[in-house]
Amino acid sequence: MWFGAALCSIALVVAGGLVLSTLAVNRYLQASTSAMHRGDATGSSATPDPTELASVERLVSSLTSMAGVSAATSAVGTGDPVAATPVAETNATPAATPGGFSYDVSVVMDARATASQAAAVVFAMTKQLANARVNLELVAPAGAGHAASVVDYRHVFDAPVARSTVDSVSQAVAVAASVPGVQSVHVTVPYTWNLESGDLAIQFASDDLHHTTALKNALARTALSGVDWGR
Repeated sequence: MWFGAALCSIALVVAGGLVLSTLAVNRYLQASTSAMHRGDATGSSATPDPTELASVERLVSSLTSMAGVSAATSAVGTGDPVAATPVAETNATPAATPGGFSYDVSVVMDARATASQAAAVVFAMTKQLANARVNLELVAPAGAGHAASVVDYRHVFDAPVARSTVDSVSQAVAVAASVPGVQSVHVTVPYTWNLESGDLAIQFASDDLHHTTALKNALARTALSGVDWGR
């Protein structure tokens, strides 16, 4: 009797082991299939959707007719926008966007364009786009009474933004560019729209301390108030 019971126990153990092994294999196969599906999804998101790309290009084309705009172009950027090196001379806040590619829009304003006209371009994009992959480089050449400026809007177009927020950034950039002694202004607007130290780069005509003091005072009541700058 005890011999038969032992054989039964051994048989149960072996059967149990086979069941566990089968379950493990099935789980492994399921996990592998799931990973393959995720890989396929990732791969498919690494190239632009033709309809999406066409909508971006139509918007860019419409920007050229806006007041103060000199030129507008677009291109598809490659690489991972999240892991990309921040814009030169800044320590910009990382972007919250899927990897793979981005739509890079560049708008050059006329040297006589106002801060309000620059803001209108950005606001038009926030209203007509809902896409975190879009970047905007807004360039304002140097003109009478102001230095050149570049504002990089990085993946900020995934949700509507108040016009007052857009206006405050454009006005702050205009104020910085109009301070005597400032040679160029470079601002990076992160997806949070919260400007922090490292998002502003300033080049001065000289190392005169009066220039830095004048700039700090001028920005005191703008969206760039308290934001330290690099060179």
